[in-house]
Amino acid sequence: MLKLKLSIFFAIIFFGISNHILAQNSRLEILFAKSAEIIKLKNVEVTKLIGDVAMKQDGTFLNCDSALFYGLENRVEAFSNVRINHNDSVTILGKYLNYDGNNKKAFINGEVVLSDKSMTLNSEQLDYDLNNQYGFYNNNGKIVSSTNVLTSKNGYYYARTRDFFFKGNVLLVNPDYTMKSDTLLYNTGSRTAYFYGSTQIDGKNERIVCENGWYNTISDQSQFSKNAILFSDKKMLKADSLFYDKKNQIGRAFRNIYMYDSLQKVSLFGGFGNLNGKSKQTYVTKNCYAIKIVDGKDSLFLFADTLAVFQKLKSQMEVMKAYRNVKVIKTNLQAICDSLIYSKDDSTIWMYHKPILWSDKNQITSDTIKFYVNNNKLDSFRLLSDAFLISKEKGAHFNQIKGRNMLGQLDSSRIKALFVSGNGQSIYYAKEDSLHYIGVNVIDCSEMNFVFKSGELQNAIFITNPDATMYPLDELKPDELRLKGFKWLVERRPQRTYYQY
Repeated sequence: MLKLKLSIFFAIIFFGISNHILAQNSRLEILFAKSAEIIKLKNVEVTKLIGDVAMKQDGTFLNCDSALFYGLENRVEAFSNVRINHNDSVTILGKYLNYDGNNKKAFINGEVVLSDKSMTLNSEQLDYDLNNQYGFYNNNGKIVSSTNVLTSKNGYYYARTRDFFFKGNVLLVNPDYTMKSDTLLYNTGSRTAYFYGSTQIDGKNERIVCENGWYNTISDQSQFSKNAILFSDKKMLKADSLFYDKKNQIGRAFRNIYMYDSLQKVSLFGGFGNLNGKSKQTYVTKNCYAIKIVDGKDSLFLFADTLAVFQKLKSQMEVMKAYRNVKVIKTNLQAICDSLIYSKDDSTIWMYHKPILWSDKNQITSDTIKFYVNNNKLDSFRLLSDAFLISKEKGAHFNQIKGRNMLGQLDSSRIKALFVSGNGQSIYYAKEDSLHYIGVNVIDCSEMNFVFKSGELQNAIFITNPDATMYPLDELKPDELRLKGFKWLVERRPQRTYYQY
């Protein structure tokens, strides 16, 4: 027993002295062990250390229950309760360690836990380069950083920059969302995730898919690109690039914007978009337009320099506004104006600032035009102040209806009936048949009703004190066949075109 103790004593002294001499060459040092002995494994002398083993190399400290130290190779195998502390910045725990002191590379196995000031990594095995402070696993790993939990099949950790690079079945779980990606880079310092390849982010009320982008989990700011699509509340938003500030509820979309509202059956296109969640306002600019399905299967196109959507605070209903150079294009109906408002609350469309409406052969002008939408169809319209309808017969001959206000009924966007209220005047050509005219009627009447068939004037009813005269077709001079304010503006009529952004 005395002989064994002396052997252990001299072995510790010998290797302590030799390691101290070789420390300048960055040799592994034995700091403590309850017992030590020299054994031979495959004709190689190995120091067997047992009990509270402590070793050191430069700023790296190693602890374990037992170890085999290969002195000539400057290598150690450590067993049970393995602990590595590197420069007081990274700690690694495990059940088994194979450490090469020459290149400072470690292989750790068995319930591995790597931790620094900002995260904890759990894996079944880990390769770690202490010299370059770089590690990787290829058999599933789990990282916990603040409120974020990340798992992946393969992972790479760079301690100096505190970057994780994940590959294969990457999953990031946060209390507010879940992120799935094929490839992801995560910085544990800034807690920012950079994703590459197919990525899906599921929040409480939205889903985002993309193939490139980043998300800062501290500031809640993010940017998504390459086939980026946002799904939220029966709406879909797609763009070349999407930016979102969750805390301030501000979002921006750049280039090739496409938004679809499945509830309202509205598609919105543009080059730049801005969303303010707090004020419930969204606007789109740069070659923007909207498409709405009306009258069954027909499409209504709305063009403007700017399209804006905001929510009324009391009713919670959305309102769409179009500003400057507004154009409305539909199969049997076109219109232009300076500004337009569509209110979902009462299903009305208001057109302001010298609007012009065309329906089949009819041109309609007024200070303000108001449309009524019923069951997703244009049902009727009202002309408020200085109302004027013109339709061309042939050559220089035009049917004309003028009044203070008018109310019109529509059938598949075609005028079916028109009621004139106040200061009514009319010039219209009475026909014997489709080719021959009886004459031209010139009428003053406060209130009048007109009936149309297939968009053409068919019949007139004069209600209040009519003053009517029928003239032969060529009796009146051209200027006598024009009501005051007559303007034929066919050159401004927008053409029916199918657009693709």
